[in-house]
Amino acid sequence: MNFSLGKTLGVIAGLLPLLYIGFMLRHFVGVGGGSIDGIVGIGLGPTVIGLSIVGLLFALPLIIKLLRAATGVNRVPGKSFDTALKPGEVSDEPSFDADAVFANYMRKRDQGGDVPPAQPVTGEFADDAGFAPPRPSGFGRKGLG
Repeated sequence: MNFSLGKTLGVIAGLLPLLYIGFMLRHFVGVGGGSIDGIVGIGLGPTVIGLSIVGLLFALPLIIKLLRAATGVNRVPGKSFDTALKPGEVSDEPSFDADAVFANYMRKRDQGGDVPPAQPVTGEFADDAGFAPPRPSGFGRKGLG
């Protein structure tokens, strides 16, 4: 089992509402005489049922956290926790280079590869120079033709 401080604090934080709801249920059962007939007799039946349902809803995340911590389901197969790079090491995995993508985009844009030249327009859409911005040929980034 792999317990860290964050997981331990998460479990403790998940127990707090359950302890409060459990205390309230115990109190209402005591007020009702310790029996179901007594609880229903003084009108606390819906309150106890509602608190039980809310308690179960608060218990679900705690149960899931405990199961994941105990069984290790949240771990990815084939990965270990000590795969972080140390200072000075170089990763062998291919990575995304945003600078190269931006430079490639700017080079294509300067060459005019993606943007068609403006066409002279006549009629109601023409401005003083006789040109209008090109209309997209299809839906999305690429044309369908």
